[in-house]
This record gives sequence, C-alpha cells and structure tokens, in this order.
Amino acid sequence: MSAEKIFIRFLPLLLLHLLFKPSPLTAEDSGNWIDQSIDLTINTHFAKAESLLNAKISAGDSTAEVYFFLASVLNSKMTHYENQADEALFLNALNRVLVKTDVEELEKNVENQARAYFYRGSAFGYKAFYEGKNGNWLDAVSDGLKSVDNLKHAVELDSTLYDAYLGIGVYQYWRSTKLKYLLWMPFIEDTRLQGIINIRKAAAKSKHSRYMAMHQLIYILLNYGNKEEALQYAREVIRVYPNSTFMWWAYAHTWYMRHEYPKAVEAYGHLLILLKNLPEQNPSHVVSCYARLAEIYNKMGKIPEARKEAKQALKAAKGIPLSSQGQKSLKKAENILVD
Repeated sequence: MSAEKIFIRFLPLLLLHLLFKPSPLTAEDSGNWIDQSIDLTINTHFAKAESLLNAKISAGDSTAEVYFFLASVLNSKMTHYENQADEALFLNALNRVLVKTDVEELEKNVENQARAYFYRGSAFGYKAFYEGKNGNWLDAVSDGLKSVDNLKHAVELDSTLYDAYLGIGVYQYWRSTKLKYLLWMPFIEDTRLQGIINIRKAAAKSKHSRYMAMHQLIYILLNYGNKEEALQYAREVIRVYPNSTFMWWAYAHTWYMRHEYPKAVEAYGHLLILLKNLPEQNPSHVVSCYARLAEIYNKMGKIPEARKEAKQALKAAKGIPLSSQGQKSLKKAENILVD
C-alpha cells in the first residue's frame, strides 16, 4: 500500500487530534472527556466513545466541541469498517459545528476567535476528506481550500495554536506531492519542505497532539526519503501507544520501507496479534496483514513461510465480505501461491 493511501486511511484520526487541546470554548471538564473520547477512538472502542459523547449531548451540551468530536468518532468508525453506515449522523454533526462557528458571528465576538476558526477549518477538512473518499472531487477541493484558509487564519490570530500547524503542514506536503510532476512550472510552488517544518513544529511544541504529528511525519518522511528520522518517530509512538494498531501500522510500515525485512516481520507479527484482539474488528485488516507478511517473506526468498502466510490470508478471508483494500491484499496472497 502506498504512503498516500495509508495516509488517507488514517486521516480521520489525524483530524481527531487536531482539536485535542482544551480551550476556553469548552467546559471546565473538557480535558477529561476529550482525552477519553480520543483514547477510546485510537484504540477502536467506537461504541464507548459514541456513548460518552451522546451522554454529554443528552445532558445539554450543545457546543461545537462535542459535535466535532462526535463527528470525529463517527468518521473514524466508518473509515475503520470501510462503510458509510453513520453518514447521516456524521454530516449532521459537522453541519452543527459549521453553524456554531459561522464567520459573521465570529467577527462580532473577538474572544476565542482563533480557536473557533480552528474548529471551523478542521470541520471543513473532514468534509473535504469525506467528499474525496466518495469521488466528489470538486466539492472536496473547495472544502479543502476552506479548511486551510480557516486554519491559516487561526494561526494569524494566535501563532501558538500548534495543532493548526499540523493540519496546514500535512496539506502543504501532500498537495505538492500530488502535483510533483508540475513542480518545474514557475507558478507551482513546492511546499513539501515547508510542510515538514510545520509538522515538526507541532511535534515539538504541541502539548496534546505531538504524537499525532509524529505519526504523520513517519509517513511523510518515508515518502520524502528521510527514513532515519522516520524511524525515530516510529519508535516513539509505539512507546507511548503500545496497544494502538493505528501506531503499529506506522511502525511496521517504517521497517518495510527501510527494507529491513526481519524487523518488518516482527512488527507485522505483533500488529497481527493486536488486530485479532480488537474489540471492534475489521476482518479485512487481518487479511491485509497476513498478505503483507507473505509479501515480505517472498522478498526475503523464504518461499515456504511466504506460502504459509498467504494461505492464512485466504483462510481469514473465507466467508466474509472484504473491503476493496482487503480484496487487493487477497489477490496478492493468491498470486504468491500461484508463483
């Protein structure tokens, strides 16, 4: 799987972290429930995360924060299961965030403007991601630009909003990566390095989203060719989040991209154990992990081991509906058995 595709898979969790830091816009106990909802989501306890946030809404909380985090959980859940089961609830929550951070109202109230623009920009980011995932590219581009404009405005108002540097940096890097064949043209600026600098700033100075910034730097630095720095961040994120499959995908991918295959086998093997023990499992991920192990063994010339893992992929896929990515992984496993 390419770094770009892996980034798209985990973008919802990036967006979830963008608003990790409590602010004056939230209630006094915001740090507690925000931290809880994020931790539950990172560890794929989606039902518990939804229950926590819906309980706050039922108790009378109608702030932009609670609806944003509800949208975050729902989008992460749909991405994890690779379906659209919660689309209506997700879009409704996002629309509530945008209504509560209406620009005309923001201009009237100078207090907390930066944080509100931050929420608004991140909500547009979610919309852009969802529209792009569903093939609505014009809407995705439009909302993506709105997202970055609002995040940049937030930083102009408050340069210490380091979470915003993360969102801006990710956009700067991947936009230039997608346009890399046009970078020779005078009006197409290469902003990849500036993107990396902005994300490094978030990783170094953000109190709450620093590990998400590290996670993004892993994929971006691997794509950029800086594999040594990527490994440093990969080691750190699994030290802090030892049971997160989200972080272990990044760690295992780092060894794979470095062509250090024995280490990659060890990492994917551990990831496989975590995937099988998830309380809310997507079976396609297990198939993909087995297929990746088969691929690595094949590259190492260990054909019996490769065939064994490929057969495990086929066994894991039997009788279950696979996602498109799961089907691609299964095809790779089948090809190994044919060769």
